[in-house]
Amino acid sequence: MKKIFLSFVLILTFLYIFLYAQKNDIHKVLQIKTPVDIFIDFNNNLIFDEDIPITYSNLKYAKSYDFLQNYSLFSDISEEEAFFANYMANEYAHKFLKNKFIKYSNNEIYVNNKSYSELMLSTHFVFDETEKSQKLFLDNLKSINLDDYYIYNIKNRKYHKLSCEAARHSSNYKIITANSLTNAMKPCSLCILHKQDYKKVLNKETKYLINKHYKKGNIDIFLLDLNKIYKPSKKCETNACITLKNEINNSKNSIDFAIYGIDGQPDIFNALVNAQKRGVKIRWVCDYDKKNFNYYKDTVKLMKLIPTYKTDEDYEKTNSSAIMHNKFFIFDNKKVWTGSSNITSTDLTSFNANYSILISSKELAKIYKNEFEQMYNGKFHKNKLKNSSNTITLENNINIRPLFSPQDNIIENDLIPLILNAKHYIFIPIFFFTSQDIADALIAAHKKGVQIKVINDATNSHTKYTVHKKLRDAGIKVKTENYAGKMHMKAMIIDDSISVLGSMNFTKSANFKNDENVLIIYDKDITKFLKQTFLYLWNKIPAKYEYYDPKAESLESMGSCFDGIDNDFDSKIDSSDEGCIRK
Repeated sequence: MKKIFLSFVLILTFLYIFLYAQKNDIHKVLQIKTPVDIFIDFNNNLIFDEDIPITYSNLKYAKSYDFLQNYSLFSDISEEEAFFANYMANEYAHKFLKNKFIKYSNNEIYVNNKSYSELMLSTHFVFDETEKSQKLFLDNLKSINLDDYYIYNIKNRKYHKLSCEAARHSSNYKIITANSLTNAMKPCSLCILHKQDYKKVLNKETKYLINKHYKKGNIDIFLLDLNKIYKPSKKCETNACITLKNEINNSKNSIDFAIYGIDGQPDIFNALVNAQKRGVKIRWVCDYDKKNFNYYKDTVKLMKLIPTYKTDEDYEKTNSSAIMHNKFFIFDNKKVWTGSSNITSTDLTSFNANYSILISSKELAKIYKNEFEQMYNGKFHKNKLKNSSNTITLENNINIRPLFSPQDNIIENDLIPLILNAKHYIFIPIFFFTSQDIADALIAAHKKGVQIKVINDATNSHTKYTVHKKLRDAGIKVKTENYAGKMHMKAMIIDDSISVLGSMNFTKSANFKNDENVLIIYDKDITKFLKQTFLYLWNKIPAKYEYYDPKAESLESMGSCFDGIDNDFDSKIDSSDEGCIRK
């Protein structure tokens, strides 16, 4: 009887609290998404079932360095100051609201009868549209000596200066004062012990010190390096981008090119327009879907300025979905530029990881020209005829075999035999990998004792058809990258002797539907260089991601919550994405 009585009392107590809360608009805070986006328990059922947060549109905080640059008053604020202000705004929001019961009235949250907006403004780590508030925010930030603060990584117990860009983009951190340091905390060997800029010494974290540009005979190969910058850039500063721009500027007679699209590369865009103005004959093809749309916004602008283009639009209207996914240029019928790099602010800037290759060869240019002519004359995808797939010999006895999708059935006829004939190792850096046939061939090679390593993009890891789990289950080593930028390569490196580069992901669509191009290169020196770059990238990815897959937009994927782009293609960016919310 006593237990029944106590249960009855508890039920009555809960009912009273519930009715009192409902009547007086008392609710519990369920989640603090950002300092200005708060989820509260309107139903008083302690269940997160509200899709729309309370948003304080009048309050602003340092959600990113770029955001602060929109205000003229904050033009001289540094990235570390913006980072510090962002952190402190979030800390105060949690201090005022976390696990609190609040009153909600007239679109305002009240904590102990004080309005949340007034509490936050009083910290001077948020501001509104008034000049007075912005001035208080600036004065407060400038009065703080950031040298007295460190970024402390809770997991590895290392502390860093606020100027350490890598630490600012890591997860599992908190900001601490210099007085809080203990003997158990270890100083960062880069930004504190050696006092060097992180970007300048990044290579020293790995076993391999490498060049990003390799030249042999009439071949130039460029590594566009994952995690060298943390945001897409419109600047043409990489060796790959500068070389492409120079080839456009130096062309005298013709430029034929096939691209998925173009966006955020004004130097390349303007070089093409200027080449046309000086009399160079320019023709190009690009992708168009059934809705008469190209994924990259500058593509339409280029169409207006260089109208000698063709798209696969007519094919798309009458056939199943396929894309014109090439990224190649033919200069004066004697040079070919190709690889995995789109002409974008993500691919030509080292935000994404890519290989680009420039080859001086009239014979190779002629083969690519035949492929281009088919598309320019309206034959795309399965309507194309088979092009030459003969191996040609270049300078320095470099043998190279050009292949094209879908007519060459590259996976079945070429890649799988290469895998099954491997003796020592196969290294694969890849964006999308869903081919069961390639996975089965790799597992067969692994069983014969061939060492296999795969670097997998985080986007691919969370798709329905990924094969990387199947490979892991078979004992093959697969690491998922943990950076904002994509592992955008489509490559295979075999036995210090054979390299595969191109635009083709390892998918059924890329093999049987899309317009793609692939080069198989038979050369020991080139393969050893690509092997070195692969191991460099492999060693930069922490060991835990050989067993666990970070999400493409999350606190674990370095920089992905601060880069201003939708890394996982879910229409949510940075702090709007659930993966970027610090629990």
